[in-house]
Amino acid sequence: MALAAGPQTHCDHCQGSLRPEAAYCENCGRRTRRAKRLVRISIRAELALLALFVVLVVVFTFVLFVQK
Repeated sequence: MALAAGPQTHCDHCQGSLRPEAAYCENCGRRTRRAKRLVRISIRAELALLALFVVLVVVFTFVLFVQK
């Protein structure tokens, strides 16, 4: 994946101009590349925390049954 040289200045969908650091296009309402990237990062963080929680539950359950 190629990195952008700078902030996105035009919408990928409607080619409308974007304000710096915009999350959505004011013309068509689509998310900008920056907003899409931030959503992907937050989803990955949530999945990592969920996986950690599941692992902890499994480990504690295993320890509980081993002690009995």
